Amino acid sequence: MLPFPPLSEETVRQRATVTSWQRGVNYFESGAVSNAVWREGTLTAQVEGSQFEPYHVRMRLDEQGNIREAFCSCPYEGGGDCKHIIATLLVLIHRPEEVSVRPGLRTLLEGHSREQLLALLLFLAERHPHIVETIEDFVAPPAVSAGESPAEMDLGRLQAQIKAAVREIGRNAYAAYEEAYEEWPLISEALNPALEQAVSFLEQGEPRTALLVLEAATNAWIEGCGRLDPDFLEDSAAMEETNLMDFAEIWTEALLSADLSAKERRVWEGKLEAWMETMISGDVLAMPLTAVRQGWDYPPLVAAMQGDFDQRGAWEGEAPDFADELAQVRLRILKACGRYEEAINLAEAEGQIPSYLQLLVEVGRSEQAVREACQMLQNPDEVLTLAKALLEHGETDLSFELAAHGLTLGETHWRASLAEWLRDQAESHGRHDLVRQAAWEALKARPTVENYRWLKSHLGEAWETHRLQALEILAGRSSYAPGEITEIYLLEQMYPQAMALVEQHPWSGKLEKVIQTVGDEFPDWAFSQCYRQAANIMDSGRSGHYDVAIAWLRRGRDILLRAGQAERWQAVLQDLLYMHQRKYKLRPMLEALRR
Repeated sequence: MLPFPPLSEETVRQRATVTSWQRGVNYFESGAVSNAVWREGTLTAQVEGSQFEPYHVRMRLDEQGNIREAFCSCPYEGGGDCKHIIATLLVLIHRPEEVSVRPGLRTLLEGHSREQLLALLLFLAERHPHIVETIEDFVAPPAVSAGESPAEMDLGRLQAQIKAAVREIGRNAYAAYEEAYEEWPLISEALNPALEQAVSFLEQGEPRTALLVLEAATNAWIEGCGRLDPDFLEDSAAMEETNLMDFAEIWTEALLSADLSAKERRVWEGKLEAWMETMISGDVLAMPLTAVRQGWDYPPLVAAMQGDFDQRGAWEGEAPDFADELAQVRLRILKACGRYEEAINLAEAEGQIPSYLQLLVEVGRSEQAVREACQMLQNPDEVLTLAKALLEHGETDLSFELAAHGLTLGETHWRASLAEWLRDQAESHGRHDLVRQAAWEALKARPTVENYRWLKSHLGEAWETHRLQALEILAGRSSYAPGEITEIYLLEQMYPQAMALVEQHPWSGKLEKVIQTVGDEFPDWAFSQCYRQAANIMDSGRSGHYDVAIAWLRRGRDILLRAGQAERWQAVLQDLLYMHQRKYKLRPMLEALRR
């Protein structure tokens, strides 16, 4: 038996746009995928493309068939997976016998002597000189001076990994930058392994170890970025800043959790100031810098935690832009230490209303929480979070009371998640008075097939008297969720309505399904849609998409042939051959439709 995890075509299809899926299928069927190899959870392959050299595809799957990572060397910028990834996955699903199974690299290298591994490294360095820097980074001593690192934590290896990742991501990002793409890969993603380690140590109650990891990562990242093009780094700063906020928050939490002495705080303050000057998007370190300067003895903070505050909250002057994020870090730490009253006071002082109300519930002041929530909250999603907390604490009536109030807040579509939750929870608790109210609100807020079916099945014999009301809701929300409402029309066999809606909203992604469903009953309409899709591509001369146009024509041809309109098809094809006779790439593809 082949060692591949379960993977369905539907899973792959959901990861792609309609165009990428169709083109991926075409690539798969044409045999464009070669050298497919499976190595202990990693699938690699080469796929023919528009360049002379094939594109390289690499994917990582877990034992359940979940695709954890998917990479292709092509310059695809659209949504979802590219056609090369789709084609490779289809090979794994439908032609697994074409996939070579080989041992993973660790398995391959185990058992070799030190001399053999050294010879291999020297051979690779000679053949691929660019890996020499990666080897140098790997064997370099860690750039950390904050103390001894634990035996189980190899900071040198972590730094080598970060610098190698910066180099690799930077190479790909710079290529996209040179091509003037609007976006390119984020170099800060190289920090992700360090962030995972630091968070793990924080969760284990080891903030000082987390600080060692973060210091090593920061030094490595700055050094790695120092090897990249300065103009490119400057233009990347705004993109990197958003991604680096998580990095800054973890730094802040580690510093505030470590119970640092005044001397230690001054040391870290100096390091952070230096890094701010040398690090790309260094301004994000303003939050941990402020945290280490204030510690827990900053007078306005101490007063706020005791309930003594004014409109400035926990700040002496104007609060910085990161005040909300810093407050959330402090609240997490206070809560973890069991300092609930101080957390409640700080949350109120800093305007962290959802957190303030949640804390009231956790200390048993649920009635106060609901009373104040009805006055303070305007967002149904915030109401949902608090209602869930109340239910978890056994306050069922208060939870449902608050949730029902939330259904009156905000725009209709904001209430979708709250309405669905209240509907399901009210049913499970026998609160039938709330079930129908929430079910109707769920359909209005999110007119999906699932919500429509739920309402239809639970109304039972009363459905027929309410069906028109439900359809009126759908008609009024057709521009909000045309894809889902089209599916409902197909479910109810309301084919003219489905056809009209999909014509009004061709981007809904349901055209292909509507054509497939109504083609035999409305062949003229179905064929005209197929022809229109193909003509848009052929008439504009988009040669790179001719395969998609041919797929649409093939679908239209089959519809006419099933309808007994073979002569019409032949006439259409003849006209197309005449119109596009000078398009050397398209004409043979059209000729193939004769067969």
